[in-house]
Amino acid sequence: MIKAVAFDLDGTLVHSLPDLAWAANAMRRQLGLAAVSEATVGQWIGNGIKKLVERACAELGEPANALALFESAYESHLAVDSTLLADAIAVLAELEARGFKLALVTNKATRFAVPLVRELGLEPYFEHLLCGDTLAAKKPDPLPLIWLCQQWHIAPGELMLVGDSKNDIQAAQGAGCVSVGLTGGYNYGEDIGLCHPDFIIDSLAQLKTLGALQQRYS
Repeated sequence: MIKAVAFDLDGTLVHSLPDLAWAANAMRRQLGLAAVSEATVGQWIGNGIKKLVERACAELGEPANALALFESAYESHLAVDSTLLADAIAVLAELEARGFKLALVTNKATRFAVPLVRELGLEPYFEHLLCGDTLAAKKPDPLPLIWLCQQWHIAPGELMLVGDSKNDIQAAQGAGCVSVGLTGGYNYGEDIGLCHPDFIIDSLAQLKTLGALQQRYS
C-alpha cells in the first residue's frame, strides 16, 4: 500500500523550460554563441544546472565563467514564464486530503528550487523539499528516496515517485520504490516508457484514479 508520494519538479509539476531556455541563451550570448530553441534546451535538462550548462556551451568546452553567467541570468528570470502543469495543485491537494505524505525531490539547487516552489504556491503541500544539493547524492542515485523512507519509517515499496525523466525512474528503481513516468516532460527527447516505470501517465490528473493510490493511507 502506498503511504507517500514524491514528485519531481521540472517537467513534472512545473513547465520551467521557458525560463531555463531564456537563461541558457543569455549565457550563450555572453559567451559569443548563437541562441538555440527551447526544444534544444529541453534536451539538456535533467541532471541539475551544472550539467545543463556543460551541455549548453559544449562548443567552447565549458568556459570557467559559464556556470556563474547562467546562474546570474536564471536567478533574475526564475519564475517569469514558468507555469504549473495542468492539475498540479488539484492533485497535490487531493493526495494531501486523502492522507498521503508528500515530498518534492528535485535535482535543481536549493537557491533556485525553493523560490520557484514558493512563487508557484507548491511549498505548503510538501513535508520535505529535497533539492540537488540537500544530500550527498541526487537522482538517479536512490539516496533521496531512501532518506525519505527512513524519515517516514516506511518501506521502499510504500513510497511512489512521480517524474518525467529517466533519472526519476532509475532513482525509484534503485531504491525499490514504485515509479510513475509522466509523458511529455524533459527526458532528453526519449520516450519515458523506455525506462520501464511501473506506471505511465499522460497527465497529473490520472494520478487521482491510479489504482496504486486508491487505498487511503491513515
